[in-house]
Amino acid sequence: MRMFSVAAAAMLCTACVSAPQTVREQASSALTCDASQVTVTQIKRRYLGDYVFEAAGCGQKLTFECEQAYVLLIPVGTLGCHKE
Repeated sequence: MRMFSVAAAAMLCTACVSAPQTVREQASSALTCDASQVTVTQIKRRYLGDYVFEAAGCGQKLTFECEQAYVLLIPVGTLGCHKE
């Protein structure tokens, strides 16, 4: 039964994306820095709520907040990230 729940959660979250990859891409653009030079570190994680990441590259830093998607209180991915 649990495997079914996890599979169903994954299917329901087709719009979910990888938070670190999204942050890397957005930071690369905002910092005008190649994505390969951007490092992403998770600095805050809430059980239910948003995750906060710091992106650093080309001598600059930015902070991003990413909204998590949940199905039956199970985190299934990231809906989107925005710069703080």
